[in-house]
Amino acid sequence: MAVELDSADLQLGELLVEPEASGLIGEIAWTVIGRVRLDIADTLEPGEQEGQSAFRGAMNRRLFLGDDTDLELREAYADIVKGNWFIRAGKQQVVWGQADGLHVLDRINPLSFREFILGDFEDLRIPTWMVNAERPVGDVTLQFLWMFDHTYDEVPRLGTFAVMSPLFVPQVPDTFNGEVFLGEANRPDRFVRDDDFGVRLTGFTSGWDWSLNALYAYGDGQVFRQTEEADRIDVTPTYERSWLFGGSASNTFGKATLRAELGWQSDVFSLLENRLDLGGVVNTDEISGVVGLDYQMNADTFLSAQLFVRHIGEAPAGLVRDRTEATLSGLYRRQFRNDTVEVEALILQGLNRGDGLVQIDASYELSDTTSIGLGVDLFYGTLDATFGQFSSSDRISAVLSYNF
Repeated sequence: MAVELDSADLQLGELLVEPEASGLIGEIAWTVIGRVRLDIADTLEPGEQEGQSAFRGAMNRRLFLGDDTDLELREAYADIVKGNWFIRAGKQQVVWGQADGLHVLDRINPLSFREFILGDFEDLRIPTWMVNAERPVGDVTLQFLWMFDHTYDEVPRLGTFAVMSPLFVPQVPDTFNGEVFLGEANRPDRFVRDDDFGVRLTGFTSGWDWSLNALYAYGDGQVFRQTEEADRIDVTPTYERSWLFGGSASNTFGKATLRAELGWQSDVFSLLENRLDLGGVVNTDEISGVVGLDYQMNADTFLSAQLFVRHIGEAPAGLVRDRTEATLSGLYRRQFRNDTVEVEALILQGLNRGDGLVQIDASYELSDTTSIGLGVDLFYGTLDATFGQFSSSDRISAVLSYNF
C-alpha cells in the first residue's frame, strides 16, 4: 500500500496474487504465469477499463471485474530445443541492452505507466506474444524476434499518474475557448504487415560482452497529430514505424564494470508549440546513448551511475523539448545481516529542467518465504517537466510479500 505525503490519501491499496505453473510435455518445457490484482484505492486507473483497447492488442487485454479488480495472463510460453536452435514461443519478456531503467535498445516490450516508473521494472514491462529464436553461429549467438502482438505503452489518461507534461501531451492555449476532441487511436492490427521484427548478434571478445541490434517496429508511444478550426481542436493519436540500429558493450575492471549503449532511430516524432505547423509534430531521427559505471565496493555495498543522452536531428523552431536531453542516475545499495536486510537509494536527475525523482527503499527477509519493505518516492521540479509533473504525488509505501 502507498499513502500520499501531501494529502495523506490512500494512493495504492493493492493485493497482488501471481500463480505460476510449469512442466514438461515430451521435450517441450512450458510456463504459465497469471496475475490477480485488487486495488481498493482505485486512484491509478479510474475508468480505464474501456481505454485499454487504445494500447493493447486483442490477445493481451486484462479482464476487469468492477472498478478495482483485474485478471491478466502475464506470461505463457513454451521452450523448444531443435538441433542448434532454442525457441521460446508465446507471451514473454525480452530484454536488450546494458542500461538499467533508461531505454536505448530495450524497446522489445511496451511499458505500463500505471505507477509512472515506480516499482519493480520487470513489473513495468508488458509481456507480449512473440517467437524468440536463438542459435550459436561460430563464437557468437544470433537471435531473431517476431512480435505479432500489437500492444503498445499503456499510459493512463486519468488518475494519479496521468501524464500532463507538454513534453508528452499537446496543450490547449489559455486563449482558446472552443472544444477539444481526442479521437480513437489508430492502432496497427494487421497480421504480419503490422508485426515487429528484431535481430541481435551477441558475443564475447577480449573481455567485452557486446551486442549488435536491429529492430523494425512501431514506436510504443502515441503520436498526437492535431488540426485546429475556429472553435475546435481535433487530436488524433497514431503509431508510427521506425528502424532502430545500435549496440551495447560491457567489461569488468577489478571491482568496476563499464557499460555502454548507443542507438540510432528513424522517424521519431516530437511535439511543436504551434499545432498549425505539420500537424503539431515534427519527424526526425534520434541518436541516444547511455554510459554506466558500476562499482562493487565490497561484498555488501554496490554503487552505480549512468548518463543518458538523447539528441534529435535537424528540426524547425518551436520544439517543445530540447534537441539534446540528458538524465543522470545514481544508485546506492547496501546489504546487512547476512543479506537479509537491503537498503537502496536511487536518484534520477533531469539535466535540462532540473527535475528529478528520489527513491529510498528498505527490505527485510523474515524467512525464506516472507519479506517486508518500506519505501518513499519523492518527485521534484516544475509541472512542465518529466518528473516535476508528479510533484504532488510523493508517497510512502509498505509491502508484504509471501512466496510459496
